Amino acid sequence: MKTFKEAKAGYMKDHLSKNLAQPQRRLNALAAIEDTIMQNEPSLLAAGNLFEKYDKHSFQLQYAEWKNKPLSGAEKSVIVGLFKFAFSPAKYSLMS
Repeated sequence: MKTFKEAKAGYMKDHLSKNLAQPQRRLNALAAIEDTIMQNEPSLLAAGNLFEKYDKHSFQLQYAEWKNKPLSGAEKSVIVGLFKFAFSPAKYSLMS
């Protein structure tokens, strides 16, 4: 399991390698998710705390509660991606 920082780097690298019409939309969602975590439970950004405490679905529910409104499609996609890269092989590490 990776840290939030490593999962974020893997997600960004993968996301930016794709030919998407509006790549900034998901990058903005990623920044908003990170900011919301910092405001509500900053300890989740340390080590693998987020991925140890929550699974993908339960984090989506918690994030929606913190936001006090439904998640956007971009936010859902980013959360799925973060959890994917948190548990993916090392090829998506910070060093690649």
